[in-house]
Amino acid sequence: MYKTLIVDDREIFLLELKRMRVWGENSGFEISGKAGNGKQALDLLRQTSYDLVITDIRMPIIDGLQLLHEIKNENLCPCVILLSEYSEFQYARQGIVFGAFDYLVKPAREKELIPLLKRVKNYLDTLPANNPTLLPSSDTEEETWSYPVSEEKMLIHYFKEKDPTLVSLFQTTLDHIYEAMNDNLIKADLMIKKLYHNIISAVYNEFTWLPNYIHIHYFEEIDYIHDGNADSFKSFYIRKITYLIQFIIKLDPPVHDNTLKEIITYILEHPESDLKLKVLAGKFFINNTYLSNTFFTKTGIHFNDYITIIKMSRAEYLFKYSDQKIYEISYQLGYKDINYFSKQFKKIYGLSPTEYRNIEISDYQI
Repeated sequence: MYKTLIVDDREIFLLELKRMRVWGENSGFEISGKAGNGKQALDLLRQTSYDLVITDIRMPIIDGLQLLHEIKNENLCPCVILLSEYSEFQYARQGIVFGAFDYLVKPAREKELIPLLKRVKNYLDTLPANNPTLLPSSDTEEETWSYPVSEEKMLIHYFKEKDPTLVSLFQTTLDHIYEAMNDNLIKADLMIKKLYHNIISAVYNEFTWLPNYIHIHYFEEIDYIHDGNADSFKSFYIRKITYLIQFIIKLDPPVHDNTLKEIITYILEHPESDLKLKVLAGKFFINNTYLSNTFFTKTGIHFNDYITIIKMSRAEYLFKYSDQKIYEISYQLGYKDINYFSKQFKKIYGLSPTEYRNIEISDYQI
């Protein structure tokens, strides 16, 4: 039985939810806790594990959107449903961007809650242990008829081919979704979030070296306030998709030489190894000079410059996600001279490692 936490500052709504004949064997969910505001909810979530949170948006102290944001940041619960008044339509849309599974208009009704709990259960049933959880996709019958399956497949194919024209295709697809569902913007938002989620997951499955350089949670981070405008919603996802294809092309340049592909893949998968030219040439049984010349001819990048890009990209990741000291990261990446390491990092990012760590940077650099 999945455990549910219900959150509302008005006791009458909590009682109405509890009295509904949707709990237990009817749905596979039980109400295991209740809270009168977001702060109380966070305290409970940090003490006890819950599978689902159903929360009002407007509450004192910590409101529903702030609660949702903290739940996602701390990975406290895999699924959140928002309760909102009709007048809070734009807040509900913002909640969808922040990662809510779906929303219900108050007062909630059994006939709406039952199918929603069924979809939540289907989603929770598919979660593996220690799931890295991207934003959950929420399939609905309304989405099925118009979900752009062929466009999704095409976009994933373009990623695999490292074709930057996918950005314009992605933008066109988003435009078509809003045109097709202009009578229900929240469902359009959900569909776009699902499309984005599926693309990111497929790209990480294809390019298995990516987690060495960009944490997948970067693509969950919401670094702007959704104002209810479709253009701002689209621009957020377009920016993330654009960044990802540019990053992939930079670190994994398209080449048609199988040996060179193998060497590049090895480099990407082992950024902390000894990647000197002679070491890799020996490992792949080819001549040093041939590797150097071929690499530049096929990629347009000098071999040593490419290795520096890889090493510094890994360094950037470690600066973001580890507490290691600068000299420890320098040694780990094979740089015994910390000053030289710092100069190389600054050459690429425009900041020394110390400066980089002392400022707030949400995006990775390209």
